[in-house]
Amino acid sequence: MKAMYRAALMVAAFVFLLPLPARSEIRGGSIEVTPFGGYNWFQDKQNLKDRPVYGGRLGYNFTPHFGIEGTVEFIKTAVDDKGLTSFKEGQFGFPMDDVDLYFYHVDAVFHFMPEGRFNPFIVAGFGGAHYKPRVSDHDMAAFNVGVGAKYWLTDHIALRADLRDYMVTEIIQETYHNVAATVGVTFAFGGRERPVPARAERVEAKPEPVAAAPIPPPAAPTVRISAYPATIDQGKCAKLDWSSTGASSASIDQGIGSQNPNGSREVCPGSTTQYTITAMGDGGTRTNTTTVTVVPPPPPPAPVVVVKERPAVPVVIDRLVLHVNFDFDKSTVRPADVAELQKAIAFIKKYPANDVSIEGHTDSKGTDKYNQALSERRAAAVKAYLLKHAEIDSRKDTITTTGLGESKPIADNKTEKGRFENRRVEILILEK
Repeated sequence: MKAMYRAALMVAAFVFLLPLPARSEIRGGSIEVTPFGGYNWFQDKQNLKDRPVYGGRLGYNFTPHFGIEGTVEFIKTAVDDKGLTSFKEGQFGFPMDDVDLYFYHVDAVFHFMPEGRFNPFIVAGFGGAHYKPRVSDHDMAAFNVGVGAKYWLTDHIALRADLRDYMVTEIIQETYHNVAATVGVTFAFGGRERPVPARAERVEAKPEPVAAAPIPPPAAPTVRISAYPATIDQGKCAKLDWSSTGASSASIDQGIGSQNPNGSREVCPGSTTQYTITAMGDGGTRTNTTTVTVVPPPPPPAPVVVVKERPAVPVVIDRLVLHVNFDFDKSTVRPADVAELQKAIAFIKKYPANDVSIEGHTDSKGTDKYNQALSERRAAAVKAYLLKHAEIDSRKDTITTTGLGESKPIADNKTEKGRFENRRVEILILEK
C-alpha cells in the first residue's frame, strides 16, 4: 500500500507541474489509458462486504463525441454474514470467507461537450464477473451503466470520475446490483488535430481618395409638454399641451397614442398619472414628461358613537329569593339548602352576559356591626358555592356580594319564625 501511495504522489506531482494549455479537448482517433481506484457497494442479498476497487481502462475515440473502451477491475472482499448456509448462484455464505472478484467489460462512451476542458459523459456496456471461490459453474454476465466526467489538465492528461451500477446476473435468475464510485487519471495519445482557420492574407492598404466634406446630420428634435391645471380633484379633468421642433410625428403613452407634433387634449385620470411624449424626426427621438396630480376626496367623517351612561344605581331586571336560611350566628350552607342553591345555579345561567349581585341578610339579634359582617360572610359563602358547583369560574369577576345586615327584614324579628325567615340570601340580575 505504501508503494501505491508513493506512485500516486509522483503522478500527481508530474500532472500539476506540467504547464496548462490554452485549451483542451477530446480528439477523434485518440487512445486513452486510465488507471483508477475507488469504492464498491454490494447489494445486501449478495452477502459481500463493501470494499475498495482498483483497475484500468483502455479506450479509443472514433469521434470527439463517441468512443469505446475496455475495463478490468479487481475487488478483494469477504463474506458479510457467515451464518448464511443456504444460498443460490451469485450469493455467498458458509463455508466461504475471503472472495476475489474480477470485472471485465467493453463499454460505449458518449461525450456531451468534447471540445472543452470539462467533458461530462454517459457510459454503458457488457462483460463478465469472475468470482474466486466460484458461486456459479461459469462466469456471470455483467451489464453496467453510469455517468462521469473528465477534466483536462493538459492536452494529454485529465482527471476522470465515474459512478457505475454493475448488474451481475444469471440472465434468467437473480440480478445483483453493485454500485462503484471511482476516480483516475486519463492519459491520451494521438488523435486528429482540429483544423485551424486559415490566416487571412495581408493586403496592403491603398490610399483612399479624398472624399468631399460630409453633409451634417439633421438636428435632433425638441419637445415639451405641460398640464393645466397640474393638480385636480378626483373626477375632474386637466388639459395637456405640447409642442416640438424638428419632429415629423409624436406619441403619448397612457393609451393616448399617435398625435401631431404640436397639439393639446383633455385628460381625466382617476389617480396621479405621469404622461410621456416621444417626438420622432430625421435627427432621432426626444422625450419629455409631465404629471397630473389627482387629489382624492376627503374621507367621510367618523360616525358619532353615543355612549349610554350607566345609571349610578344598577337596575335590577330579575330577582330570586333563596330560602337558604342559615342557623343562628352561622354562615355555613346547610345540606338541607342544596336544592335551593340548585335553583340559583339555573337562575344565573339564564343570564350569561349580565352582572349578578348576591345580598346577605341577618335577623336583629346582635349589634349592627356584628350583623353587617355576618351578612357579608353569608353572601360570600353562597358565591363560593355557585362558583364551585355551577362551573362558572369565568364569571367570578361579574358576581359581587353585598352584606345588608338586619337593615331589610322580610318578617317580624320579634318571633323565632320571623327571625329565621330574615336569615336569608337574595340573588339579583342587573341590567347590562
